[in-house]
Amino acid sequence: MDRDGTLNIDHDFVHLKDEWNWIPGVPQTLKKLHDSGFKLIVVTNQSGISRERFTLEQVNALHEWVNQKLFEDMGFMIDALYIAPWHPDFHHDKDPALLDERKPGTVLFKKAAERFNIDFSQSFMAGDKSSDIKPALELGMTPFLVKSRFTDDKLIDWAKRNNVAFFPTINEAVDEVLGL
Repeated sequence: MDRDGTLNIDHDFVHLKDEWNWIPGVPQTLKKLHDSGFKLIVVTNQSGISRERFTLEQVNALHEWVNQKLFEDMGFMIDALYIAPWHPDFHHDKDPALLDERKPGTVLFKKAAERFNIDFSQSFMAGDKSSDIKPALELGMTPFLVKSRFTDDKLIDWAKRNNVAFFPTINEAVDEVLGL
């Protein structure tokens, strides 16, 4: 799954717990997925790190807090959160190959697949931008787009051309696609 705009409201550069707002119903949907045996894996671009707006440590602390709250409130956690801190405009003297970690690159998806023995043909990907969905299409996952502040006619047309289902939220996608 993508993070901002898919799981939480994207307020732009969310990196502190005070900025985290779940999209309504998402924790319950994640619980249904977890209880049905799905691995919950987030792949998120966090260019604010390269832009020096916040640190990787702050993002990791936020993710630890999110998982702690999920566990305390609902008895489960997200299995893994993969972070791509890079952005091509702020990649000063770093290895260019690191940019492949950033969606629409597939590096972090492949790392997750290796770690968790994932069969992409049996996997789903939810995101709110085409850059979230392109790796899913390339790797053979079943993708779906969810509505966010980035949704426009161009994105909806792209989804139609690529046979990607579009839903108001991940909640409806899970209900309709997976019947959970």
